[in-house]
Amino acid sequence: MLEVSHLSRRFGARMVFQDVNFTLSRGARVAVVGSNGAGKSTLLRILAGLLRPSSGAISWQMESPRRGLFAPDAPIYRDLTTLENLQFFARAQNEIVDLESHIARFNLTHRKHDFAGELSSGWRARLQLAVATLGAPPILLLDEPSAHLDSDGLDLLHGVLDAHREKGISIVASNDAREVARCDFQIEF
Repeated sequence: MLEVSHLSRRFGARMVFQDVNFTLSRGARVAVVGSNGAGKSTLLRILAGLLRPSSGAISWQMESPRRGLFAPDAPIYRDLTTLENLQFFARAQNEIVDLESHIARFNLTHRKHDFAGELSSGWRARLQLAVATLGAPPILLLDEPSAHLDSDGLDLLHGVLDAHREKGISIVASNDAREVARCDFQIEF
């Protein structure tokens, strides 16, 4: 379970959001919606541990609060191949993963020796999703997940989310009505 209490974030004098409260149980899929600049991505970065909140608390009441972040600007190394990126992130997270199966799951087999910097935005998005799901993290944080995916990539994304539902919590920051409709409820910013 995840509990967020009185979470606020400011950048200098600008308050991005304040007093955000919610509780999520295992299996929940929630959409975070709001206008551009409302703080959706900032919230995900705080939940991912990449930013600190200005105030408030986050309580992870689960055995492993490991999180996977899928975002258009999620880190991948452009000078490494698809396979090398996955090897690097698996080692960095101390994950033992059958990388060949993981690559095949995301239909990246024919791209595994291509440099990430040479991939189209859609293939990079698949690679970022593959990195985010290494080791099946119990928390998936998805920022505008459909932004660069074609229909096959969207089918793949929805399959990942459906399989993840029983394992953990998925938080999707999006204003895409199709993505929001696939969630159990929404938090509006």
